[in-house]
Amino acid sequence: MNNSKIGLLILGLLMSLGAIAQKVNVRGALVGSDQAGLEMANILVLNPDDSSMVTYGFSNSEGQFRFQLEGNKQYLFKFSYLGYKPKELLVVLNSEDRDLGKIPLEEDSELLQQVEVVEEMPIVVSGDTISYKADAFTTGEEKKLEDVIEKLPGFEIDDDGQVKVEGKTVEKVLVEGKEFFDGDTKVATKNIPADAIDKVQVLRNYEEISPLQGLSSDDRIALNIKLKEGKKNLWFGDAEAKVGDPERYYAHGNAFYYSPKASFNFIGDINNIGEAAFTARDYFRFSGGFRNLSSRSGFNFNFAQDDLGIPLGLNNRADEVIGRFGAANFSYSPKKNLTLSGFVIGSDNVVSSPYTTSRTYIGLDSIGGGVEELTTENYQHSTAALAKFSVTYEPSKETYLNYDVFLKVSDQLNTSRLYSSFSDFNFSNNLGTQEAKRPWSIQQNLEFFRNQGENVFAVELQHTRKYQDPTFAMQSQQLPFGQPFVFLDTNRYRLVQTREVLSESMEGRASYYWVLNGSNHFEFNLGTVYNTQDYNNRLAEGEVSDAVEFANPLLQNTVDFSLLDGFGGLHYKTKLGKLTFRPGANFHYYQVRDFQAGTEDLRDYQVLLPDALLRYEFSTSKGLDLRYSMSAQFNDVNQIMDGVILRSYNSLFTGNDSLDFARVHNVSLFYRDFNLFNFTTLFAGINYSRSLDPINNAVQYIGLQQVFSPINANGYNENLSGFGSWSKKFKYIRLESRVNLNYSTVNNEVNGRTNVNNTFSQNYSGEIGTNFKKWPNIELQYRYSQNDYSGARSNSVYTNHSPSVEVTAVIASDFVLRADYSYNNYGNPGSSRTVYDFLNASLEYQKQDSKWLFSLQALNLLNTTFIREDALSANLISTTAYNVLPRYLLLGVRYDL
Repeated sequence: MNNSKIGLLILGLLMSLGAIAQKVNVRGALVGSDQAGLEMANILVLNPDDSSMVTYGFSNSEGQFRFQLEGNKQYLFKFSYLGYKPKELLVVLNSEDRDLGKIPLEEDSELLQQVEVVEEMPIVVSGDTISYKADAFTTGEEKKLEDVIEKLPGFEIDDDGQVKVEGKTVEKVLVEGKEFFDGDTKVATKNIPADAIDKVQVLRNYEEISPLQGLSSDDRIALNIKLKEGKKNLWFGDAEAKVGDPERYYAHGNAFYYSPKASFNFIGDINNIGEAAFTARDYFRFSGGFRNLSSRSGFNFNFAQDDLGIPLGLNNRADEVIGRFGAANFSYSPKKNLTLSGFVIGSDNVVSSPYTTSRTYIGLDSIGGGVEELTTENYQHSTAALAKFSVTYEPSKETYLNYDVFLKVSDQLNTSRLYSSFSDFNFSNNLGTQEAKRPWSIQQNLEFFRNQGENVFAVELQHTRKYQDPTFAMQSQQLPFGQPFVFLDTNRYRLVQTREVLSESMEGRASYYWVLNGSNHFEFNLGTVYNTQDYNNRLAEGEVSDAVEFANPLLQNTVDFSLLDGFGGLHYKTKLGKLTFRPGANFHYYQVRDFQAGTEDLRDYQVLLPDALLRYEFSTSKGLDLRYSMSAQFNDVNQIMDGVILRSYNSLFTGNDSLDFARVHNVSLFYRDFNLFNFTTLFAGINYSRSLDPINNAVQYIGLQQVFSPINANGYNENLSGFGSWSKKFKYIRLESRVNLNYSTVNNEVNGRTNVNNTFSQNYSGEIGTNFKKWPNIELQYRYSQNDYSGARSNSVYTNHSPSVEVTAVIASDFVLRADYSYNNYGNPGSSRTVYDFLNASLEYQKQDSKWLFSLQALNLLNTTFIREDALSANLISTTAYNVLPRYLLLGVRYDL
């Protein structure tokens, strides 16, 4: 056969294949009885011969849909939409495009509360609930819930482990409708096994209090995890252990049980490989799910944080980390209308973190220099426990009664050895510091809601009792500070500071909703907040056990402080078509009292705090929110006490009892476009705040020491931030890009002169990833960050270029290879740069249908020794190099329960 005949044969075969595989476009529009388009209706395309799924999709805001299908075949279309009868349509295609025209769906009053659940569909939209079938988006190598979530359109997990959906933070995670460690989403994402998940449901406009359904304007988001049938009414989970050299270990176990009446969850973890299951940062952030009553009326009272003065450390990359964690969660319904739930969490973390810091002190350059080189050997030991118990009684959809009690307690120790050097002043100093505290708090909440049609009543009560007892001790080679300290021992300079603060807060709020119709209602609120604080501070010379108090009265301080807030508010909410408008205001009467040094100071204020919401919904999946609020910000007793306290080895703090409150204006604009029609998501937002009479710290230098004092600064503080996220999912490829910008201006004083600190932070990232079932998957990402800091005559710019790659491959069906590499190029543009990178890899073996998995894991293969970060505080710009865990190998085994 000659070449021409072969060519003609090949051409003929290609033409034949092209004809067989020819694609045609099928379009149409789903409409209701009024001929209006039905947005986000579920459309399933099946093979009528065996009912297998060919593809799926959704209608857009006009009800239109479009598919590209193989020609010369027939297909069964299934349509479903909330409140309408499902419909089937057999479509026979030829080789030409097909327009099905308008397809009417018939309303069905019996289906107004449900929608046909098409099990085969990867995504099902039912009103405000979007269900994602996990197996349709995963490839089988996922371990935990976080791995599943990262593959779903519109989802994101931030650097703190918190879940965001459609650009908004998820407030609650439920499993089979039951709360899972209420108050934090990280515990769920890090521990729920991926192979137990059937569906991930997004609950938009989530409202757990049924009498308030349709009245709230918070637009809260929750997740509900649906389990596979084989995981219900049975215990499931996994247990894993790893050991390695040099002396590395990891042990982690989960056990879960879910039934219609009860659920039980147990989690345990111990390791020294930097994977702290529950960090100090998690402890301070964990809210227990409590809603803040006072902030909803525009009142902000800044309790001093338990972590004040104790660095949290880079727990996952510190030089040495030992983490221990245990948790239990339960939910039990002895009756249909009664639910008992709660959790207990315990953690014990040890972090050793050597690091070096270069500090540029803003304003210190006016006396000849201002750069400090600081070497620190830091040791942290933090033990913490949290417990919550809740009782919820719902005799009907019209009545809701709930009681919560939440306890937090911790024992924290932070020890540091420091070497400080100022080359400009030919000064150096060896120091040692130790900070210890055992804070605790107990919070109670009682809620009652009653819906009587046109009238809805609510009563909410909260009580908080909090105790803090920080102790700070230091030794210095050089004389620390000057007046008012007079040391008896001039051979060793030793300082001990003890503080005790007992805080109590009682809040009450009564609300009445007058419902005019489904689109209009008034909301009336009356409430009060009463905060009290007993403060005691002592400064002494010597060791903690035998310290002698200084004679100067400025170094011994006792304060009795209280703040009373009485408020009343009125809001009106109306919905005009696609537009929702909710203006309102709260009127507050504040009374602030403090008694110290034998003198009582009493002040009162009357403040009107307006707020408004303007929401326009272009469609169910596209909307724009504009919010404005004004708030009053008061600080607690730690800011108004007249005495002197130690802040660190080189800084003092003295309060200011003449502080006024700050008024803060907040404006935010948020846009969302969650388009399931073409699997494109776009979220963007702008937030702006301006503080009038802001409470900032003024700085006074006494030699190389600093004295901070709060003031109502001249001018104002401003913060402008913007963010954007775009993603698009194709059949096997997903694209993502994100941007976060933040510009802030803070006014304070340095050495009696007005100073303005400016910060401009930019973060950009782009990502492309694959989602193959049978081929290796790769994820490429590039991140760029830039931080610009300026204050007085000090200016610094830091940039970081960070490309990274992750690869996951299934080998011979039983082996899974994972590898990730990240590169960082950090420093000041135009000057010397620092380069550091990390490479990790693992190989897992699990025979199909086996409960045993074996693994070999290598971390930090390049043996990188440090990472770098930068920051701006009230008076200094710093860049820090942290030592990190060295290279190590782990051998592991896992058993699936």
